[in-house]
Amino acid sequence: MTRYGLTMDRLTTLARRLRASPLARNTVTYTFNFGLQLVIQFGYFMLVSRYLGPAGYGVFVTLSSVGLIGVLLIGLGADHLMIQRVAVHPEQFPRYFGHAVTMILLTLPVVGLAAIAIGYGLAGDALAIAPIVAIAVSHMVCGRLVGLSANAFMAFDRAREQLFVNVLIATMRLAFLGLAILVEPELTLAVFAWWYLAASALSAAVAVTLVVILCGRPKPTIVREDLKLGLQFCLEYVAIGGVGDLDKPVVAETLGDAAAGQYAAGFKIVDAASAPVRALLYATYTRHFRNAAQSRSDSVRFGIRLLPVSLAMSACVAVALFVGADYVPLLIGSGFDGTSDIIKLLALYPFLMGLSGIGADILRAVGRQKTRIALLATSAALMVPAVWAGAVLGGLVGAAVARLLLQLALVGSTWAFLGEARRSLQPAE
Repeated sequence: MTRYGLTMDRLTTLARRLRASPLARNTVTYTFNFGLQLVIQFGYFMLVSRYLGPAGYGVFVTLSSVGLIGVLLIGLGADHLMIQRVAVHPEQFPRYFGHAVTMILLTLPVVGLAAIAIGYGLAGDALAIAPIVAIAVSHMVCGRLVGLSANAFMAFDRAREQLFVNVLIATMRLAFLGLAILVEPELTLAVFAWWYLAASALSAAVAVTLVVILCGRPKPTIVREDLKLGLQFCLEYVAIGGVGDLDKPVVAETLGDAAAGQYAAGFKIVDAASAPVRALLYATYTRHFRNAAQSRSDSVRFGIRLLPVSLAMSACVAVALFVGADYVPLLIGSGFDGTSDIIKLLALYPFLMGLSGIGADILRAVGRQKTRIALLATSAALMVPAVWAGAVLGGLVGAAVARLLLQLALVGSTWAFLGEARRSLQPAE
């Protein structure tokens, strides 16, 4: 057989193995999921940033950041608890789905009112209370239900259904934005808020209905013995949200809404471009729990094997971001000229996302979740003063540098603790 024939046989064998691998299939599905969301969200982003302008977009991002942190508090981590339990014991879905629904209903009023009050305090001069409430409900009620539905499918490794739910809300928001542009004589943030709410509400109704049909009804209950673990998930994801979103309101307060719009636009583009890395993390999330149920050392080894794949994906994304950064203002408007520098500076972000995400999944799976929470909480607590100091000293670029340095510190700390955890596991297993 010729060398060409041997090469083709190897490629054919590799292709068959990939098709037979649930992990490979889910990674491809999640990549398509986030890639499709990337296309939809980029179209959405270009329209909303262009029609609202830097100042209007800055206010919207500030309110959205508050709402998204509120989303992480609502339910006290019950849906992430559902993923962990159902991934190992699928028959427990009705119980843990019911627990998640119950916890969301109990915590929503308190968190929702607090988020609306904070949002009004930050944006009350630029926007009336009614549209602020509409944006808050879009995230903390509708978005929360869509997220719960997506996590229900994730618990069963039903990546295609999760793809549909995630793409649905992005598509609806883009479609309703297009309708608003056509119908409204002038699209202000106050008007856009109600179209945003309508799209979010319709998406939530479809997503919840789909989960009930395909996975089953919830059994309303409170799983008291797992409240502590759920709270740990909540604290972890609130800290992640703080690391990811607290910087935007700080930039808005320090440099103004227009600067916040440019800053947020840069982060939005970098985050969206990191879709392949995020897809890998999502596809392997439940695998860590299953590996840890057999052996914690297996989970550590599995995570380390993912690193080369993550780094290769990140390198491709980083090059694309750096090369394409200068063209962004041509697409979204000259008011976003400062966004190019933010994107170039944050080209390293996909590397940090992969390293941080894989390290976090390993720490969580091997029972070091408290360590992970402590690291994230420290980073979130430092976010406000660090970004404020960076913004005061260096404007938009200074704020981005401060944000990047904190992310680097988080990644370094995560892997330092992971190295210690790995050494402690080896004698026992």
